[in-house]
Amino acid sequence: MPKIDKVSWGKVKVDGQNYHQVLIVGDEVMKRDSAKLRNLFSTTHRIGDWEQKKLLSENPEIILIANGWNGVLKVGEEFKDKVSQQGVELRVVLTPKVPKEYHKLLAEKKRVNVLIHTTC
Repeated sequence: MPKIDKVSWGKVKVDGQNYHQVLIVGDEVMKRDSAKLRNLFSTTHRIGDWEQKKLLSENPEIILIANGWNGVLKVGEEFKDKVSQQGVELRVVLTPKVPKEYHKLLAEKKRVNVLIHTTC
């Protein structure tokens, strides 16, 4: 599983590589498509349908959302319902808390998919 080395404003380091914002699904680390999000929503503070689909793939037990330094990224009710219907636990934490929470879950042998929003 990928290791979250560090988060800071506007950046996350995963396995030694810097990203702006990411999804971690299984062993795969993917950059969030900020341009696509801005074109659709005029912001990156929402979760795209394609991201929701990716987060629900690979049979996770837990989806962990790092919703920013001030919690600005909102998780929509429709996505919460999808997650619940599939029997997956959803955890939303402020971004500074995500490395510790993620690594704790991995140590417990949980299957975790993650979205990390690194601003606001």
